[in-house]
Amino acid sequence: MRSLRNRHEVLQGAPPETGHGVRALLTARTAADTEEPQHTPLAPAQVLLAVPLLRVVGTPGRRRVVVGQLRVTARERADGDAEETVGPEVTLVLNAVWHEADGWHADHDVAPEVDDELVRALAHPAHRIDGDARSVVVASGKAFAEGSRNAVAQLRALRYDLERRIADELAARSGQPLRPLLAAALELATAVGQARDQASAALRDGLWIWLWNDTVYDHNGLHSDARVDADTLPDWASTHGLGLRHCEAMAGELSEEVSRLHALLSSMSTFAVAQSTDAQNRFTLLVGVGAAVIGLPALILALYGADAYLPLDSFDRAWRALLPVGVTALAASAAAIRWMPGSARPRHYALAALAVAAVLVMLLVAGALTPG
Repeated sequence: MRSLRNRHEVLQGAPPETGHGVRALLTARTAADTEEPQHTPLAPAQVLLAVPLLRVVGTPGRRRVVVGQLRVTARERADGDAEETVGPEVTLVLNAVWHEADGWHADHDVAPEVDDELVRALAHPAHRIDGDARSVVVASGKAFAEGSRNAVAQLRALRYDLERRIADELAARSGQPLRPLLAAALELATAVGQARDQASAALRDGLWIWLWNDTVYDHNGLHSDARVDADTLPDWASTHGLGLRHCEAMAGELSEEVSRLHALLSSMSTFAVAQSTDAQNRFTLLVGVGAAVIGLPALILALYGADAYLPLDSFDRAWRALLPVGVTALAASAAAIRWMPGSARPRHYALAALAVAAVLVMLLVAGALTPG
């Protein structure tokens, strides 16, 4: 038996509620290093329940989505007629962790450790945990499954936040490019899909209660045709059934989230194509404006000649030579801004006028320095 200093209070609520929670030994493993229970038979008097693990931990900007499986085990020993619980032990089997920092990205080589943020996340929801090993394991498993189902609301909040950022980008209220948002939506869709798979697997396997109690498995199994006399069932059988219902609801809600995220991805792909088209249209229009600004004044000066006005050493010569250039450039710039994709604002016209003025000043300086 491991030292109690490695144990943590879980399911006690925050702040802790009197009479709630259980002191459990928390360990973590990666999915690649964990064997399935059918390949590792349970020890005598040992009970096990496996539920989906889904938690969103951390503060905004540094949040993490933890997906995997949570296994609760305990062992009983008989002392005369009394049974005493030894345990429980809670093992977090980590499949992957998604990090929000530097854009949502998955860490599939996750370190097998339980940090303080994850320990705090396991405090909810608050549950009363008492009785023998079977009652403790089933009540803890049901509570952890409920906590994973509650975390779906936090995933939904992440989707809402992503939708808001996309709307801000499309409305030009932010300067964030669309490509990182597309990547974030795809990463979140992957995380939600893996969490849904964990919930579906737990529901299909009856939370693995078949390893040590076939009767309850046959009674609560979703696809079981067995008819079990309720009087022969233990008191905690209904709690096990509630845990299955939480997994079923979790799988359904996550399936809906997956559908919405994929629909969002499809819409964002359309937006990205439209953005590329707008960018191409802007480039084509700017090339046309540049050609008009350079070509039309050059044609005018070529037809009528500019030798009589050079060098530009007087105001009369300057305005006569530069007036065609300035008028043509202003007209072309105004037309470009007017027909440019997106809404035209007064500051756009002001910037165009400043650009034309800069060109005229450059021509004036060049004309004045030209040798007579």
